[in-house]
Amino acid sequence: MYKRQPPRRPATGAGPGRAHLSRARRVWAETWRLGLATLVGLLAFALVWPETATADWSDARLGLGMMGDLAVGVATLVLVAFRHRAPFVIALILALFGGVSTLATGAAVLGLVSLATRRRARELATVGLVYLAAGWFSESVMFPAMGDSLPAWQLLLSGVVLYALVVAVGVAIGSRRDLIASLRDRAVLAEHEQALREERIRDHERARIAREMHDVLGHRLSLVALHAGALEYRGRDLSPDEVVETAGVVRDNAQSALSELRDVLGVLRDPSATGESEVTQVAPPQPTLADLPGLLDEARAAGAVVACTIDDRTTSALVDLPTSLSRHAYRIVQESLTNARRHAPAQPVDIAFTGGAGGTLRIVVGNPSIEHRASAPGHGLTGLAERVRLVGGTFHAGPDGHGRHVVEAVLPWS
Repeated sequence: MYKRQPPRRPATGAGPGRAHLSRARRVWAETWRLGLATLVGLLAFALVWPETATADWSDARLGLGMMGDLAVGVATLVLVAFRHRAPFVIALILALFGGVSTLATGAAVLGLVSLATRRRARELATVGLVYLAAGWFSESVMFPAMGDSLPAWQLLLSGVVLYALVVAVGVAIGSRRDLIASLRDRAVLAEHEQALREERIRDHERARIAREMHDVLGHRLSLVALHAGALEYRGRDLSPDEVVETAGVVRDNAQSALSELRDVLGVLRDPSATGESEVTQVAPPQPTLADLPGLLDEARAAGAVVACTIDDRTTSALVDLPTSLSRHAYRIVQESLTNARRHAPAQPVDIAFTGGAGGTLRIVVGNPSIEHRASAPGHGLTGLAERVRLVGGTFHAGPDGHGRHVVEAVLPWS
């Protein structure tokens, strides 16, 4: 059976417009982070240098010190832009530079936050030691404050508190990123699963339509083949009226087959061609047991001897038979008659219905088997077995050990 491939869904965020928007967002995010790091560095530069004990420094030393601070700070601002490629190494370098440059303060904090988003304890501990050592070196050697300096334990405590706050911010950002990524992955997975469910539903519907096509066309075309064979082998013995009548039967069944084929193919159309949904298109023929007399009359008109018995309890309950169950029962009888006509022509066929509401509906179709024409179950019987299995019933088809071929189906009456 032809299987239409599902349309490819674009990946989340795909497309030129989305890609351009994503790049713009990344550029903006990096720009404002670097701008904030620069602003923090300039504030540190403006606050630290006036408070630094430079009274005994020469003008040349002061100028070189400030120029060196600015040069190292600019280098760290350039370096921090590459922190995503080697977060640990960059964070270590920035922590070292932060000990000799006030302008590098913002870049060092940004590198530490970026490292903390990875939430790796060993890396954070290593960078923390370097950060505390660089802070002590900056306060004690590079930028000693005028007047009395803070005790070492206060410097250490303030450094630990500041470091913990920066790490906490980075950990929170990393957790939020992971949460957003997890939600995005779930959304993509849910969309993919939905697409798979829709495709399975379409495949199931096409398989059901294929079974309906086999049941309907198999019955019609077997009648056409039977009457055409009669014309071929007995055409010379038939009267002109009988030839005309037989040809009319062939024509009527061929037209019916074409009409029903057109209806079934209408459901199999590509809905994108008309903008319609598959559900709203032409439904396939769905006969029920109410059409059983016509089916039996067609078989008898083709020359088959068909006897159908329905016990009294079942007859009274058929009025309330569910439509789906009635449709399955009709298809079972139809395919059984087609199978009997194909493999045991001119043999009598017995059909029996038993059961009632609240229990099961048992359908037994039997006919004398012809040994030399016995064959493996075809698509029709296989389709019947699948149809019965899907509604929770049981199905058996084959010789009964007494020279008969029997098709038996037991369907739950619900």
